Amino acid sequence: MRLKNRFLLLTFIIGLLVACTPVNTDPNDNEIKVDKATGFFIGTIEEKSDQNAIVNVDQGEILKSGNRVFVNLSVNSNATFQVGDKIRVDYEGEVRESYPFRINVTNVELIN
Repeated sequence: MRLKNRFLLLTFIIGLLVACTPVNTDPNDNEIKVDKATGFFIGTIEEKSDQNAIVNVDQGEILKSGNRVFVNLSVNSNATFQVGDKIRVDYEGEVRESYPFRINVTNVELIN
């Protein structure tokens, strides 16, 4: 009985060690890689306050997360934006889960 319990305990510990060991396919690769997501979407400005807007998303991958995004319009100081304008928004990094979503805007342009 003791032998059986020791065997089960040893099997359990080995299973934990194997399950918790990270898999590294390249033994020479010690660099940690951080993937920055980039993307764009097309939407319509619903509300505008100073250089910020709430945009209703019409097209883009971000629709999988939701359809309203807080956008910083100041990244394009050459354009004047109005409620109802259709815009293309380029972004990078994570989509921050709030309502509306928040993103790191890299470019905003009017679409005719």
